[in-house]
Amino acid sequence: MTKRTFTIFAILLIFYPALLTACNYLPAYTDSPITPQDGTSKPNTPAESTDTPEVTPIYEGCYFAWASQDLPELSKKFNDALQAINENATGRAYAYGENCVYTDGRATFGAMETDFSVEVRVADIKNEKALGEWMYKILQVIENLPPEEIQGGQPGMVQFKFVKSEIENLYLNVSLDEYRKQAQDLQGAELFRYFYNNP
Repeated sequence: MTKRTFTIFAILLIFYPALLTACNYLPAYTDSPITPQDGTSKPNTPAESTDTPEVTPIYEGCYFAWASQDLPELSKKFNDALQAINENATGRAYAYGENCVYTDGRATFGAMETDFSVEVRVADIKNEKALGEWMYKILQVIENLPPEEIQGGQPGMVQFKFVKSEIENLYLNVSLDEYRKQAQDLQGAELFRYFYNNP
């Protein structure tokens, strides 16, 4: 940078803020009277507003909390279908989503998906073929439920609980989306292993 360029730059740096500050002190309006063409002067008075003031709606905020909600009618259909296969199987359906909780304690629920919980009494929790056959039958029941009764915009989960005794049981979670995309053609031990090895 030459000495001359530096000097110009320094002058601009000093006077530019002063110029901006001076602009802030310019009057935005004047109270001096306006002189009409006829030579008489009239005071500058604000115009009267005839507009109706706008009413601004007040947003009543809420906070979101994960929540679930029972679906009694769908649960009955689901459980009845399972019982028709075998009395050792019971199940229920529930919507999973969010509660919008307001400051006064009110809450509105929004479903994201419909989930299913299944309990099956079995003779052996190590018989992968039998467990996989149970899974296949139950997943077919879910796939045949009325679509209009399934809440939420995304596929849900199925939680299997295989029970041999009070202390011997096995839990397995199945994503319906994963099942439809990757495992719909599997049965028996293959179906069981797919979800047991890929929880």
